[in-house]
Amino acid sequence: MGETIRRGIHLLALGMWFGGAAFFNFFTATTIFESFKHVVNDGPTDRTAFVSIVPAEFTADTDAAKNTRSNLASALAGSAVGPVFPKYFAMQAVCGLLALATAIGWRDAPGLIHRWRVRVLFVAVLTVVVAWPISNYVSELRVLRFALETATRDAAVAAFGPWHLVSLLLSFVTVTLAGIALAMGGKLPNCCSEQHKGEKV
Repeated sequence: MGETIRRGIHLLALGMWFGGAAFFNFFTATTIFESFKHVVNDGPTDRTAFVSIVPAEFTADTDAAKNTRSNLASALAGSAVGPVFPKYFAMQAVCGLLALATAIGWRDAPGLIHRWRVRVLFVAVLTVVVAWPISNYVSELRVLRFALETATRDAAVAAFGPWHLVSLLLSFVTVTLAGIALAMGGKLPNCCSEQHKGEKV
């Protein structure tokens, strides 16, 4: 029974980790940013309670007005996504640690896959540990890009792009490794079945 529970925890943790991370990175975040572009550019609608959130001087079809609307959409989307990150990374950390903890005991089982499973999970958890503070820093830069002080704003704009790219790359690596570990879940050690065979004999 103990081994069955252990396997269940391992697979549930991996399923939630990979599914949650993949859905957030490839669907949720991109949809939110795209949605706020429509909210800002479509004018007062039911999505803004029919209240104009863009000053009249920025509704024109000029480059300056478009840039202002783009900044507003980005700021609003960031305010929606930002509060999600602490819970998102906490979920990843818990799932990753559970998956790693349940897999460590299998590393000496026959077959290279069980040793590689632990290595993949260790690196995946490490990417979460590294990405978490970087994500917090990117969130701070996202806000500072619209600071009133020119020096602060320019520095944040210059730093945001590279650090945001690093954050995205780490997220993609995490999702990939979690997916690989989940696929490895199709080949768990067969110690329980061997034990049962011995009992029947």
